[in-house]
This record gives sequence, C-alpha cells and structure tokens, in this order.
Amino acid sequence: MIRYPLARSKAASLLTMFNVAEAPVDVESIAKKLGFDVVPFDFPDTVSAVVRIYENGEKVIGVNKNQSHVRQRFSLAHELGHYLCGHESINHDQVVVEPEKRYQDSGYLMEQEADEFAAELLMPTRLLKKDFIDSSLNITRLAKKYDVSEQAMWIQVVNLELVVEALAF
Repeated sequence: MIRYPLARSKAASLLTMFNVAEAPVDVESIAKKLGFDVVPFDFPDTVSAVVRIYENGEKVIGVNKNQSHVRQRFSLAHELGHYLCGHESINHDQVVVEPEKRYQDSGYLMEQEADEFAAELLMPTRLLKKDFIDSSLNITRLAKKYDVSEQAMWIQVVNLELVVEALAF
C-alpha cells in the first residue's frame, strides 16, 4: 500500500523543522543536517543515487554526478524519502516494472512513496500553491524557481490539482 499522505507529511515536517520558507529547497543542506555525507559518484546511467547506512552509523547518499543538476537534486530527495519512510529493505535491482504486476510489488510501491516524498520536499505544497497562482501557469518559470525539471513540476501541479483549480476560475 502506498502511503502518499505519510510521505508528504514527513517531507512537510522536515521543511518545518529546518525553517524552509522559500524555494529552492537546499536539499543537500537538509541531507547534511540529517547526518548524511552526499557524495557525487560516477554511477552507470541506470543508477541515479543510492543510500547506505553503515554499521558504524555512517550515512551516505551517492548521487550520479553525470546526470543533470535537477535530476541529482530529485534523486537526493528521493533517497532521503527512502530513509525517512523506513524503506530499509529496498533493492532497486529487484523492483518489478511489468505493468500488470507493479502495483503488487513492494519495491515499486516504495519507489512511488519516495517519489512523493521528494516532490513534496522540493516543491512544497504550501509554497507552490501561492507561487503557482502568481506565475500565471508558467511551468518553465516555476521549474527554474524550484530548481527542478519541468516534467517534475508538471507532475506536481497535476497531482496537487492546481491546474484544475486554475482552470476553474
């Protein structure tokens, strides 16, 4: 079962804890305040980031240094989502991607939950609603302000039903 409200709530709590009042969210600073070392790494193209917690308590998130800046930010936030949502058993190599089985696969569900966390962390609902109204539906401008991809911004405004609200006026 995907716990979207829980993932979004955890991200919102983190933003409150670190007094984030404007975009863009400094996700690397948040990771460091949570005790993570953020390490740029030369991963293969298929790996965006990984989170590792070692027996000695060291926490590391490796981020693919070959991917775009906005992709690195989302991947870092996504990995924080795995950690804060308690996804200790995630094995990215075994996530089912077959369309007819994905909703039954716990790995797929954890990936979706981590994406929800990342979206709320980088594009907080409370900030985005105001900025969306002020932007006159300019997704490019919003994506730049929040330092995310236009695709991520579109997904967030659609998921938050901001487009529907704007078109209702």
